[in-house]
Amino acid sequence: MNQDDPKRLQQLFDRYYAGQATPEEEEELMRHIRSGQQDVAIEDAMKRNWLQPAGAQPFFGASHSRDMLGSILAAGRERRHWRVDIWLRYAAVAAVFAVVAGLWVMRKTTSEKSVATEVIQNQDVAPGGNKALLTLADGKGIELDRIGSGLVARQGNTEITKQEDGLVVYNSRSASVASNGFNKVTTPRGGQYKVQLPDGSKVWLNASSSIRFPSVFPASERRVEITGEVYFEVTKDKARPFTVRFNGSEVQVLGTSFNVMAYADERVSKTTLVEGSVAIRNKGERALLRPGQQAALMPGGRIETAFKPVDEAVAWKEGMFYFKNAGVKDVMRQLSRWYDVEVSYRGEVPVRQFTGRVSRNVNLSGIVGMLRYAGVKCSVESNTIIVEP
Repeated sequence: MNQDDPKRLQQLFDRYYAGQATPEEEEELMRHIRSGQQDVAIEDAMKRNWLQPAGAQPFFGASHSRDMLGSILAAGRERRHWRVDIWLRYAAVAAVFAVVAGLWVMRKTTSEKSVATEVIQNQDVAPGGNKALLTLADGKGIELDRIGSGLVARQGNTEITKQEDGLVVYNSRSASVASNGFNKVTTPRGGQYKVQLPDGSKVWLNASSSIRFPSVFPASERRVEITGEVYFEVTKDKARPFTVRFNGSEVQVLGTSFNVMAYADERVSKTTLVEGSVAIRNKGERALLRPGQQAALMPGGRIETAFKPVDEAVAWKEGMFYFKNAGVKDVMRQLSRWYDVEVSYRGEVPVRQFTGRVSRNVNLSGIVGMLRYAGVKCSVESNTIIVEP
């Protein structure tokens, strides 16, 4: 069978879409997408899977479905009103667009047909990286990304060192905290960092985040305070419970791995348990989490728990964006923090939802190109993402 035959591409796409493709079939499909030579056939496959998803009865008639498809694909057309969440259940359009658009980002083509060429020249923005400021107990600030490996500072009986891979390690020989005070590690927008605390626990800070902790933990407890988003791998110590404070709430653990997302510009704070067990407390409410569960702190203090994909919560730590039914503003908040850019909405915010993974290591033009490919009119101007209806 001709490998460039549209029927073959449709078959590959159908099997990938249904989760039945073999590794060889997946790689074959990815080659076609990366090449950029089969865009028309790939788009046709997307449309057919959207309008007639395998194994499901159409929720809308063919005419209505085509109108919806045209509404999303055509920029500037009058916006239709429909229940996006219900439509996604039957069409899985967000997954289809994100798979194709996310892979599109990896293309090496310089063709004038590439959507990325519509991004204003010389306005591209590189992805974030390892950047952080360490503030010692005496107020001295050290830019961790600007110093080499070796000894960073001494505080009493504690030595702070930076390893070759960038990890900052606290080595303490004393259980007295009184003379050592508190330290703070802060990442800027467009930054991330990894630190090993005095008890051996490791923390990963996402962009625009911070963690405050004693340079030596006392003998009875371990307490830290965070802002933004932090992933923890806590060293087990039954004699010293580990407590994380954020936004008036507490997470208590003995030894476990979990992620806390508590950005000030997000509507809810979320704690996701990877392994072990944690208890979360907020304004008199308490919830005990099991692995795979997520606790969302709602406005007013209520705690809602549910099982959520762990990969979604910790993808940032592995260098990925993970969107699950994410709206345009949800996506833009993450891009703003990681690329250190502003976002300007000129008019009504487009109604879209995205599901899929995209590397955090691509330039901003790649992500903007993906969004344009999926029907969101946006561009980059003077370190600002401009989003239009």
